[in-house]
Amino acid sequence: MNWSGKPNSFARLVRGLRWRIMMVRAMAWADILHWHWGDTTWRGLDLRLAAAMGKPRLVEFWGSDLRDGTLAARDNPFLARMYAEYPELAEEHSEQAQRMFQQNGFECLIPSCELTDYVKPQFFPTFHQTRTRLFADEYTPRFPDPGKKRPCVSHAPSQKQRKGTEAVLRAVERLAATKAFEFKLIYDLPRSQALKVVADCDVFLDQFTIGAEGLAAHEAMALGKPVICYIKPALLRRYPPEFPVLAADQNNLESTLGSLLENGPRRHELGRLGRKYIEKYHDAPVVVGALVKLYEGLLLRAGKS
Repeated sequence: MNWSGKPNSFARLVRGLRWRIMMVRAMAWADILHWHWGDTTWRGLDLRLAAAMGKPRLVEFWGSDLRDGTLAARDNPFLARMYAEYPELAEEHSEQAQRMFQQNGFECLIPSCELTDYVKPQFFPTFHQTRTRLFADEYTPRFPDPGKKRPCVSHAPSQKQRKGTEAVLRAVERLAATKAFEFKLIYDLPRSQALKVVADCDVFLDQFTIGAEGLAAHEAMALGKPVICYIKPALLRRYPPEFPVLAADQNNLESTLGSLLENGPRRHELGRLGRKYIEKYHDAPVVVGALVKLYEGLLLRAGKS
């Protein structure tokens, strides 16, 4: 055991080698290679190996791996401000990632309406679209008690700048002067512990910079929680009419949250609507049908059906 606190280079090398052996075995076993996230794990060798195997292959982009920062900031002042304040967070690898996967024969899959704007037609003239998915049965909903006098609000930023956490803290601090509620910031916790905190809350605050809800919001809705999130106005028309997320930006978050803190029955109603929305649109058994058809099409085009 290494007690020095320094990384064990040999152990890391062994883990990396073992993982790559498992990856190659899995690729050799599979009929279709479904790659998640627009990046290579092996300096491109893994993608070239996938191409050499000649199997149908699909890359599913998930967010900052595809988002074109310059394009995204044009109609999103909060994202533009984040890039200006934190230039190291600028997302500039979209074209490079798409070129890399296109050159290795991958087709493109997009799991959200926001990311469709960033697909480059010179690399993917056509692309597939699905929805993010989770197993709703794995989340036991606990709908907010409409009579609760001191509701709990939680916010779980994976990265504080991208989630607009500073704006959340400002709004919470101002509201605390006039309203009774509890606030829990979930940060650097294991996922299982973070979900327990969300399961106990009455309102979940997602992100207030990117402009679209993410998997954290879907998990909160699966747990029966009302969600407040910044949705770019240009995207709102792309959602189903029963989309239950309360849209708020950094400028009106305080008033939106304040109104919800005062309305227990509304919190309960939104919690139930969110759970129904997840069951209808994001439950894996529902989404899997579209994925199966996509896989069948890949096999058919490859002459392997």
